[in-house]
Amino acid sequence: MHALLFALSLIPVHGVVLAVERNGGAVIRTSAVPEMLPSETRLYRLFPRVRLRRGAGVDAMLDIGTHPWTLREVVAAGPFVPGLPDAGRVIPIDYGSTLPDAELVDQLGHPLALQRAFAGKTLLLSFVFTRCPDKDLCPAISGKFAYLQTHLDPKRFALAEITLDPPYDSPRVLADYGRTFGTDPAMWHLLTGRGDTIIRLLNAFGIDSLQVSSSNFIHTDKLFIIGPNGRVGDIITTAQWDPDGVVAQARAIAGMTSNPFERFKLSLIADVTAICGGSQWVGVVLLELGVVLIIFAFAGWGLWYFARALWGRET
Repeated sequence: MHALLFALSLIPVHGVVLAVERNGGAVIRTSAVPEMLPSETRLYRLFPRVRLRRGAGVDAMLDIGTHPWTLREVVAAGPFVPGLPDAGRVIPIDYGSTLPDAELVDQLGHPLALQRAFAGKTLLLSFVFTRCPDKDLCPAISGKFAYLQTHLDPKRFALAEITLDPPYDSPRVLADYGRTFGTDPAMWHLLTGRGDTIIRLLNAFGIDSLQVSSSNFIHTDKLFIIGPNGRVGDIITTAQWDPDGVVAQARAIAGMTSNPFERFKLSLIADVTAICGGSQWVGVVLLELGVVLIIFAFAGWGLWYFARALWGRET
């Protein structure tokens, strides 16, 4: 059943055009899709038809449910090379922004239109990659998403994590990764897409992503909470967010009752953490130090006021 599910789905692929046929097809050598397909050369049908030239790199969605196999939404593209976000190429996402129009694929291989798929729900969205070696980053974020999954109503909320590493994070790789966190695909979507689509989203959401080895990326971390009206209600610019605070903030953005203390704590710690370079420990220490100093200041003022009143009475 698992294999059949993927056989009826779309798979993002990258390839190089070797020959163009008169009937509108093309012979393309595609790169391997981890855990799904080997690198291979074959004749593909193109839908819709596009003009290609020999030697060009292409990105596409592979449909293996047709004969011959069909490449859909084919675009010219080079190898996937992430980097610093280029806001000049996109409309940057900010408070009040709507989601960009992007065609993605979830962990089951089902196509998903980012701008329309979550209409009427409050969406919590972040970026990860499955080979992340730092347990305090991507695995920690996904672990907190697992907490959110059990504390938010799936009828009113949705979760989405978009991969930073589409050449490796195929739908099946994402499905395997998701099972380690108990993802429910009906609520929690692990998303990939064509390389050019992911680059455009990294630019739009302002995510720095620098490849430091064949399997590792250094990247910034942001959590976006998009309200049921489709507009960004909050942006948390650290991976060290508190899940209870996020639950409270998401409920508030959804128009539901929520814990104001958790929301205040989330905002305060997130802001201080971001100022401290992403270290929640440093942020919490500074907050606690600030609270102690305020307590001492009030205590000192109280002693001074009491001493002054006492001195005035004696004189």
